[in-house]
Amino acid sequence: MAIKTASTAEVRFDGSAIAKIRDITLNISRELLDETGIGDNDKTFTYGTRNTSGSGTLLYDSADSATRSLMNTILSDSSELPTLTIALDDSSTVGTIEGSVALSQVGITVSTGQLVSVPISFQVSGKLTGSF
Repeated sequence: MAIKTASTAEVRFDGSAIAKIRDITLNISRELLDETGIGDNDKTFTYGTRNTSGSGTLLYDSADSATRSLMNTILSDSSELPTLTIALDDSSTVGTIEGSVALSQVGITVSTGQLVSVPISFQVSGKLTGSF
């Protein structure tokens, strides 16, 4: 088994690879529904709905159309949700997660002597496809 690193990973926005990424995080959670009945001595649970959200930091590159497209999506009046793909190994479909995302935050951070960074936050709409 090969260890995955940033050099093997890739993030795509609507199918186009984003050139420079500092980090990206994907959080998947499922609600637990209490099924415990009156008179039961132990709690029992079943799965409820799933929620997937994430955040990341891109490095701004004016030549990278995927980064510019992602940044401009939040300014758009379109209700169409773009697709975000996180591939742990860009040479394999194993370890690739994909879904429609609603960008909830896009920013620009400029620090003296530092790279211009673009922090993003997103919510996944619907079910993710792929596998780890």
